[in-house]
Amino acid sequence: VIVFDVSGSAETVRNTEPSIVSVKVGESVTLNCISALTAESKIAYWFKHRLEHKPQEVGYKLNRKDYFLQNPFNDSKSGFELKEVGSGVSLIIKQVQKEDEGMYFCESVEQSTVTFSTGTFLAVSDPSDTSVPQTTKMQSVPPGEAVNLQCTVLSEIRSAELRVFWIRSAAGSSFPEIIFTHHSSSSSSSSSSSSRQCEISSSKHSSVYNFSTNIPNNHHAATYYCAVETCGRIIIGNGTTVCLSKDIFY
Repeated sequence: VIVFDVSGSAETVRNTEPSIVSVKVGESVTLNCISALTAESKIAYWFKHRLEHKPQEVGYKLNRKDYFLQNPFNDSKSGFELKEVGSGVSLIIKQVQKEDEGMYFCESVEQSTVTFSTGTFLAVSDPSDTSVPQTTKMQSVPPGEAVNLQCTVLSEIRSAELRVFWIRSAAGSSFPEIIFTHHSSSSSSSSSSSSRQCEISSSKHSSVYNFSTNIPNNHHAATYYCAVETCGRIIIGNGTTVCLSKDIFY
């Protein structure tokens, strides 16, 4: 349990990490938290936050001392470790598992001031069942016009209830935001329907999803990710970066 002095202050700083990092099961990943340990900041924390769950403390690192990991991240099989790099603290996961997916952010404590980094969402994909390719990497539109985005969901999971949604990750935003959700034409709350969501087919099914949105200003000029939630998992596409084009007058 971490208790903060209510007379202190809290700040948020932009992390150098991209807001979404995609890796495959079994790969290693390093998330960096710069300037977490300075002459004044003697301790840095890493946290993990999953949707509809409370944030979990992964562990903390004292300046020039050993790190400490909380349960269940201290299990040797988890592959978690903290490493001091310069004035920062990196979170390393040696062999990423699907359950490692979530939002990660760090915090440093300097006397009565607590500084949080912006979050980085770690998306973990298993290529054996579902993929969400976005073929267009970048699009440019004039201010005020609409951009049309598309993704293809390839899945071995038999389900009419795949939840497909779009995430916007804009520069300067603390966290990515869900801006649109595709709803299935058939929905049911019965237990038999929910059990069918995780049935596996011998072949992959392909579905195309389209999304259109206006880009009025630079806030909406961002990277848009198509994502799928199924069987308690979230699979995120490779993203399409949308930027504003400028009209040229002669």
